[in-house]
Amino acid sequence: MKWKTTFQVAATYVGAVMGAGFASGQEIQQFFARFGGWGLAGVLVSTMLFSLLGWSMLDLQERWKVSSYPEFFDHLLSGRWGRWADGLVSVLLFVGMMAMMSGSGALFQEYFGFSRWFGIVLTGSIIALALWFRGEGVLWINTVLIPLKFVFCLGIAALAVFLAKSGDGEGIVVLTNPIVKNWAFSAVLYVSFNLTLAMVVFASLGKDVQRAGARLGAVLGGAALGIFAFVIGAALLRFPEVLGLEIPMVAVAGKLGDWPEFFYVIVLWLAMITAAIGNGFSLVSRVVETGILTYNKAAFILLCLLLPIAGVKFSQIVQFVYPLFGYLGLAFLPMILFFWLKR
Repeated sequence: MKWKTTFQVAATYVGAVMGAGFASGQEIQQFFARFGGWGLAGVLVSTMLFSLLGWSMLDLQERWKVSSYPEFFDHLLSGRWGRWADGLVSVLLFVGMMAMMSGSGALFQEYFGFSRWFGIVLTGSIIALALWFRGEGVLWINTVLIPLKFVFCLGIAALAVFLAKSGDGEGIVVLTNPIVKNWAFSAVLYVSFNLTLAMVVFASLGKDVQRAGARLGAVLGGAALGIFAFVIGAALLRFPEVLGLEIPMVAVAGKLGDWPEFFYVIVLWLAMITAAIGNGFSLVSRVVETGILTYNKAAFILLCLLLPIAGVKFSQIVQFVYPLFGYLGLAFLPMILFFWLKR
């Protein structure tokens, strides 16, 4: 039973952090690979932080006996700041959905040559269908697709590193970002941004993660994230000519041939769908809790708001919006460690 809990928590941690931005290579490109070899050192820093903070979060949840993320934020930041954190999470979920729909548009445009808006509308339609079936639809899609996403994406990245021919590019393409200029701080921001979403997932599971073996699962989940990020980072540095693309890992998969590239595109698109559905369901459920709107009305309004603005470039969302949320989330990291160490 203990090892079952350990595995479930590790898989949940990986699923919460490893969205399509991760698997596409865009997040790893913006937060790590653009710093060259030092970026891989940044991956090691983020791995240690993910494991340490994951253990700390679950320890605090068990100590405080919380069963929802607003309750966790109230303990962590007090009532007023807890409400602010609750609002921040809602915005994060909205931006996460926008990023996945934008990424789908970029994928259809770069690989299939279709209009960006064709990919956005098609993805939005599938999200709407899944949300129509509520929790059952979300659980079914995640159960089928998340293991496939992890195994296939990691396998392609590893094969590209060891088997594909060296890249044609010369040197590393320097990607500028005025918001983040230091590799070590970039690693901290990456953890800060993603930890907020992981907190939401863990806190929502309540007693299901307040069991023996859960904290070890968080450590192993952090290690798994680090291994995956390191392999993707190594693949991007091996082929510097792909840096700067909207979906760099598709180009890396193409080094192995047409079929690996095609399957990576399909799995990546499915990963974008699962990430958007998870964010959408959490956001709609939170709105319903307030009593302002019914479930169907909230889902309809959410998609109507998203579709017109989903045309923003995927890389621009990851480059500028994600680090900004990372800065906002920096308040959580020291507070988690403070309360964890304060026995």
